[in-house]
Amino acid sequence: MTPIFADYESSLQSVLPKQRFQVVIMATGAFAVPSIQALCESDLFDIVCLVTSPLRYDKHRKPMITPARQIAAEYDLLVTEQEDVNSVDFCELIYLVRPDLIFVCDFGQILSKQMLSGSILGGINLHGSLLPRFRGAAPVHWAILTGEQYTGVSIIHMTPQVDAGPVIAQSPPIAISPYETVIELEHRLAEYGAELVFSTVAQMARHETVRILPQPHEKASKAPRLTKESGFIPWDHTSQEIFDHFRATVPWPRAFTDWHRHDGSTLRLILGAITPLDDSLRELEFDDFSQAAFVDTMLVDAKMDNLADLLATPDVASPKRRRSSHPHRPEWWKPGVVIHAEEGILIVAAKEGAVRIEHVQPAGKKMMPIHDFLRGYPITQKDRFAGAPNKTD
Repeated sequence: MTPIFADYESSLQSVLPKQRFQVVIMATGAFAVPSIQALCESDLFDIVCLVTSPLRYDKHRKPMITPARQIAAEYDLLVTEQEDVNSVDFCELIYLVRPDLIFVCDFGQILSKQMLSGSILGGINLHGSLLPRFRGAAPVHWAILTGEQYTGVSIIHMTPQVDAGPVIAQSPPIAISPYETVIELEHRLAEYGAELVFSTVAQMARHETVRILPQPHEKASKAPRLTKESGFIPWDHTSQEIFDHFRATVPWPRAFTDWHRHDGSTLRLILGAITPLDDSLRELEFDDFSQAAFVDTMLVDAKMDNLADLLATPDVASPKRRRSSHPHRPEWWKPGVVIHAEEGILIVAAKEGAVRIEHVQPAGKKMMPIHDFLRGYPITQKDRFAGAPNKTD
């Protein structure tokens, strides 16, 4: 247990009633795990149950245990599976249990007004962005995909509209490393979010008035769930945008491209590692703000003022600026065209700059270093890589 949780517990023991604050958790994915752990490790709350999606099986009929199920097993939580959390039967069960609060995170279902009304204080949701930016199922993906410099976490009082409820608490802006993948950034945000969730739920348990701030809906942006086609490399973008795309599609759907071969066939290539280059074929230099002492890592004093400050400073989440030279490019350096394919080096042109591919996985094969790939596949200069057919073909 981290010190912040211990501090809250010692200060609250004298003021909380003997009957502990009852919480129903609704979660499935990894983003919820630190928050579930924080709530379970405290003596302040009774976790009534974990509501999660039904158990799925892989092609070998082995159960796919989700992160929420794993942490629930560690803490011996009651788990209930619900294909439709808004079904009449389950709504009636929640009304009978009548918990103090429903906590939702990385769940995958939208709660109806009837379901939210089943608890005394309704529902709260931990969301991986500084709302109203990036409402939707993939806020961390879209923060990286669009080249954001900062992001954060928000806790909202839930409404039936997706991520549109009033904000209860919000972190200060958290800088995104220019090298971070979705997995790495989600892990950091989940840890920040757990501390914010704990302090917020503890505040509710003390029966304190929780300040809320309605979201300015006109400033909202969307972050829809990615599809398989989202993995296509957009060669008609700059090399830094392609690198952002690569980081935003880890671990799924992965960045991939189609190689148009000389015999008229195509081969799907999944990219395992890439390096963005400028037009001189030198590695791009990144302005990395992620190590700056800008965020209070404990978030003890995270209040609604953070959201007000953010909205008053629209440039906080502006795209990263990266330094690049722009010499004259040969005319044949078109987006997706192979510039160099020998001596264990594969470089492909972008709209601006180029991309050096370090590891690649041909369809039906294993991931391999590029020098091994080039020994077995006859890619040559001026060969063409393509992205989504409706965009770049």
